[in-house]
Amino acid sequence: MGVYDRLFVPAPSPCPQCGAQGDLVIQFHFGDVYLHRFRVGDTIAWSDRAKGSPRTGRFEVPGYPEWCTRCGFDPEEYYLVQFDGDVIVGYREATAGDMERFDW
Repeated sequence: MGVYDRLFVPAPSPCPQCGAQGDLVIQFHFGDVYLHRFRVGDTIAWSDRAKGSPRTGRFEVPGYPEWCTRCGFDPEEYYLVQFDGDVIVGYREATAGDMERFDW
């Protein structure tokens, strides 16, 4: 997978295995990927090691959830990180149709 950035959002539900409640962490490859920690509303940066290129308007990039830090449970679902230009505006769980749009 290489180097990535991380989006931290409140988990929509507790861990299905151990019940821990914490942040959902979504890894994504877009912008200046270097293990940056982001929240919704943050602006990504660009550098010579960036993945992708700056865009305008609203779009989504694929994201991968991290495992539960308490028990190690590894979720199987995928997410889409939502952008408006360089600003992270949200996220959502990916659907089967979304998986066809991206080279997962």
